[in-house]
Amino acid sequence: MKWWMVVAVAVAVVGRADAAGTGRPLTIDLRMRNDAQVPAHVLEQSQDEVTRIFTAAGLAVRWTETPPRFTVHIVAQALGFDRAASQVMGVALRGADGSVAHVFFRQVRDFARAYQVDLSTMLAYVIAHEIGHLLIPGNVHSPTGLMQAEWAKAVVRDAARGSLTFTDAQVARIRASR
Repeated sequence: MKWWMVVAVAVAVVGRADAAGTGRPLTIDLRMRNDAQVPAHVLEQSQDEVTRIFTAAGLAVRWTETPPRFTVHIVAQALGFDRAASQVMGVALRGADGSVAHVFFRQVRDFARAYQVDLSTMLAYVIAHEIGHLLIPGNVHSPTGLMQAEWAKAVVRDAARGSLTFTDAQVARIRASR
């Protein structure tokens, strides 16, 4: 599969934070497009898990076909990050022309195999992590939670159990930035 064949998940953040105490959660609009022939069931399960991850953080997710403000591309592999030993599974970049996060599908697949974790689950957590980079301003890596820079066995175990989450501080930063 060539690197330009992508699965695109487009992400837009709608700034509807709890205005005037309405209690309505911040809504994140997500769009997924499969150009890399990743099996539909893997994408659907990942989509459900991404929704669950953000819902657990008190953030609403709405899947849409509307063009978003942020884009996340899931590429088959990325030059420079395609070594078997590389743990880099994505990169988020902010630019004048928009913000883009790249998720490296081959690395995610290989990582899921190495740790014997469901591929859909691993893909969902990597997508959520990269979206976190687009939603949280500044240096967002932390020693705990979903935004950890390095994912060792304990982090992967938490992801497999569905217990890897954004920390309260990360959720507060997401809300404050919207």
